Amino acid sequence: MDEEYQQVRQAIMEKHGIDPYHRYGEEQAAHFVEVDLSTLKRWRAQNLVPAIKLGPRKVHYLGIHVADMMLGRYPRPGAAPGE
Repeated sequence: MDEEYQQVRQAIMEKHGIDPYHRYGEEQAAHFVEVDLSTLKRWRAQNLVPAIKLGPRKVHYLGIHVADMMLGRYPRPGAAPGE
């Protein structure tokens, strides 16, 4: 990961008040990424985004991964490259 990307990611986290190592619930993460909760759940089920599974129904996302999702780092099914 290059230095420019890391700087942009840091700026995104600061702007939105995201703690890089805080665990965010699925609803919070979907809100930050600006996608429907069902979309984020689908991405997780398809292993397209990293998630921390705390049980059969409880899932969290690290802030650093939320910021990466906001920047489009992880592939989105059906999206053109760069979307």
